[in-house]
Amino acid sequence: MARKYNLNPKQKKFADEYILTADAGQSMIAAGYTPHYAAQNASRLLGSPKVRAYIKERQLQLDKPTIAKQEEVLEYLTAVM
Repeated sequence: MARKYNLNPKQKKFADEYILTADAGQSMIAAGYTPHYAAQNASRLLGSPKVRAYIKERQLQLDKPTIAKQEEVLEYLTAVM
């Protein structure tokens, strides 16, 4: 699917991490960007139309009734701790 949006591997990794964490800076670092570059460019990458479109489509795919919602996961993890 990343090819459909013409994302390079770092952009795809960033978008996938952002979907999980909602933290653009940390997602860039996890994708392999340097912390300095991430601090300066996270919002720019997040604002990229092709990255936003990829994130939106992935979120729609992940929003299925059989997949636990973020709140459910957090409640479970809190209960386990």
